[in-house]
Amino acid sequence: MKIISESGDKNLAEVFVAKFRGDEKFLAEFVDAKDPTMPRNKKWVMILSTQFGCPVKCPMCDSGGNYHGDLSADEILSQVRHILSRYPDEFANSCEKLKIQFARMGEPALNNSVLEALRALPSLVAPKLMIPCVATTAPAASKRWFEELLEIKNELYSEHLFQIQFSINSTDPAQRDHMMPIAKMSFDEISKFGKRFVRRGERKAALNFTTVKGLDYDADVIARHFSPEHFCVKMTPLNPTESADEAGLRSSFEEIAEPFAEKLTGHGFDVILSIGDLKENEIGSNCGQSVRRLHKSI
Repeated sequence: MKIISESGDKNLAEVFVAKFRGDEKFLAEFVDAKDPTMPRNKKWVMILSTQFGCPVKCPMCDSGGNYHGDLSADEILSQVRHILSRYPDEFANSCEKLKIQFARMGEPALNNSVLEALRALPSLVAPKLMIPCVATTAPAASKRWFEELLEIKNELYSEHLFQIQFSINSTDPAQRDHMMPIAKMSFDEISKFGKRFVRRGERKAALNFTTVKGLDYDADVIARHFSPEHFCVKMTPLNPTESADEAGLRSSFEEIAEPFAEKLTGHGFDVILSIGDLKENEIGSNCGQSVRRLHKSI
């Protein structure tokens, strides 16, 4: 792995673009991030890529459209090793909370190397509390992958917190297909898996919504399919990516978030309104932004 660009703010997020193989198409980005309100050794976040580009091609994401295959387990872990190398040897193991998100370029559930990387991760870094997090569109073809993920969670991460996040984006099936053009698990299938994945006292599975003008957000649909005992709902504004702009998508966070959250709360759901720091848009810390910019400059 060769780092070919880095940008950002050390007190918020730094984005690295690396070339993993000989050709320029094998570029991927990863992020070293922290909560600006607390020291890094209290809460540290790494965000990893799992594929070169992404085959799903969500219209709001800059990762889609330039898919060139999977990263190997070693290539995924090399992102962690690079971030670790920037700090003293014992820093990571003394960290109170380390969140490692498989949530950058790529759909993790379409790459079996992610499972291999998760098996190896505890031998690479051992903070006081590790929180692996997988963000997924829940591909229908990956049901065996999810079963193995559950096995790994129960086998290796029983003393840590393991989180899974499902991209939902709309409660209307046709709109959901447009926003994530891949065959996906149904709401009921996601619900059944989430109930098995989340045990008492563990972090709830998150249902993620990127709020886009014109899409449906029906709290009754969520309540009909999902249990607030096992699921929470997370809403974010639409990031200002080039892909979103080209697709004519506009954020509706201000008009959607509050009434949707109020109805969800009435159904018993915990709701997270995740706005983030606006500096992240300047840094280019949204999925695929840095690689897309670099490809355009080459």
